Amino acid sequence: MSQPTILIVEDQHALALALAAAVSQVGAASKLAPTAAQARELLEGGALFEGMILDIGLPDGNGLEFLASLAAERRPPTIVVTAHGEIQNTIEARKLGVVEFLTKPLDFGAFQNALRRVLESSVSKGKAAVAVAEGLAFIGAAASMRTVFRQIAHSCASDDPVLVRGETGTGKSHAARLIQANSARGGSGQVLAAGPATSIGELEDALCGAGKGVLIIEDVGQLAPDLQGVLVGRIGEEEAGGFPRLVATSGDALPERVRDGAFRSDLYYRLQVLEVRLPPLRERLEDLPALVSYFMGQLMPGRVVEVSDAAWRRLSRHDWPGNLLELRNAVAYALTVNPGATVVDVSDLPPYLVGGGEGSGERMPLRLGQALDGWLDERLSVEDGPVYRELSEALEAELIRRLLKRYDGKLARLAAALKANRTTLRKRLNES
Repeated sequence: MSQPTILIVEDQHALALALAAAVSQVGAASKLAPTAAQARELLEGGALFEGMILDIGLPDGNGLEFLASLAAERRPPTIVVTAHGEIQNTIEARKLGVVEFLTKPLDFGAFQNALRRVLESSVSKGKAAVAVAEGLAFIGAAASMRTVFRQIAHSCASDDPVLVRGETGTGKSHAARLIQANSARGGSGQVLAAGPATSIGELEDALCGAGKGVLIIEDVGQLAPDLQGVLVGRIGEEEAGGFPRLVATSGDALPERVRDGAFRSDLYYRLQVLEVRLPPLRERLEDLPALVSYFMGQLMPGRVVEVSDAAWRRLSRHDWPGNLLELRNAVAYALTVNPGATVVDVSDLPPYLVGGGEGSGERMPLRLGQALDGWLDERLSVEDGPVYRELSEALEAELIRRLLKRYDGKLARLAAALKANRTTLRKRLNES
């Protein structure tokens, strides 16, 4: 039996060679094509490939557009490997039947697992017959958002109920509408804003109005108990036909409400066939620059405004309990109070971010605190863990080492700049 061959479409030569080595480790051969044109020549020239590894950012075009341009019978089972992990790319890849969507820097373990699935089975390349809705986009490259992109892509490609959970302001309604717009039901449907006062008639009208499309139930946890029972009963009649697909949103506390008996468990599990959990902004602070730029573009199209280093420090120290909604309001405030400025400074931020309020002053930045928590968990988890003095000495030594890099390794310069004793600094380094 001949060895299976994988086509690697990647213009970064070093990465292409690394991918080829990973392909070899799972028992397959590989063929390299650094451009879409070369890949097309191979595929349309009759060469047979058991799979394809495809980058999106190719020198001669977009990798997904290249994939879409191929005749269905010419498309091998495809794994996308890209630095461009935006939600639109994830959805488009899913629509094109891509087996796996992996972002750079690449997790080679996950890559090889996906490659084994390609080699072990025949993968369906069914496509959803809907287009991505313009204007609906999630911004960010944080690891937590990559998971969200995959969950939304799976939800778009499925016809099962979806529960979208997250704190206030994380974008639950946005995600629900994105799923609705890209649903196999054709993007049509209704939205019901649920609340304790929602009537049975309003629920029935929403179900009827959605028809065979998608019904979004916003804040489903606020439905009164009798309406929860009605909805359970109506879902049970789904096999009769004409019932909409349900996409429900809720706060993060819904599972606790189920355990407390405040929300029916049978309804919860009917809605939670698929789940999208949106992370709070404090868990994806690395996305702040992209989000701020996005909101500035929304609020002031065509205007170029930068953010000062001091303002960035204030923004990154805040916990953002209001999440994306709070951030958008803060950006709107900054653009309004200084309408002609080209740079947003600390003085342009809302007062509670400038001084005295939460997230200001000399409090430890959240990301540093999270990293410190992880380090402490690791150090304290071992038997006979370190005493406080060992922990503090290790931290102090690491701080001195990092400071030294900023002063070209000159201990005397460091001591003078920070008004510290050079002998003491050297002793702390030697003790670590």
